[in-house]
Amino acid sequence: MQPKEETIKKIIDIEWPMFRDVNGDGPKASCQNDRLTFEGMRRGQYEAWDERTCEAYLRDLEAAAAQGRNLPAEKYIHMMRSTAPGDYEKLRALLPPRDERAERLADMITAKLVGQTEVLHERYPRVSGAGRPLYTTQDGPGVTSVETYQRGELYTYSYETLQALWEHLLAMEAKGESLAEKILAGSVAYYGYASLEEAENGQK
Repeated sequence: MQPKEETIKKIIDIEWPMFRDVNGDGPKASCQNDRLTFEGMRRGQYEAWDERTCEAYLRDLEAAAAQGRNLPAEKYIHMMRSTAPGDYEKLRALLPPRDERAERLADMITAKLVGQTEVLHERYPRVSGAGRPLYTTQDGPGVTSVETYQRGELYTYSYETLQALWEHLLAMEAKGESLAEKILAGSVAYYGYASLEEAENGQK
């Protein structure tokens, strides 16, 4: 098994051009021209994962690249199922066949992470994205909830990656730790904050 840092670097090196290619030749959003922020935010997630989950997701990305698939683009299509149903119906044919086992596991992980994010919204309202609604039932034009965003990404993962992530999440939970909190802490560290408390106070 390669060092986790090397795995994360490979993940981002594959993800970045995929993310840049979302929307094809159409206009690019500002975030699609900002690799440093993209890398900081993605690192916040992968550094919170264990090595097994990172390795599994790297295999997902490598397989997708070999097949000409774009996982970030697929994530946004999955999200459209709730946020833009008409567009979803036009684009759903671009998605691979459904893996119902994987979807069930993705839904279970989403429920856990949304529950953890509820706690973060209460404790760190300024830095936890409390301006974004939590639940899919709150989606609307131009409004994507935490639940919908999380599920959309997880639906692009293989069953093997989801199983590794689920077991990692449960192992953290058994130790009284929150995966969502660890990811958020990694994300604010990119902006130079030593802790979530410091980041929250810095936003007052």
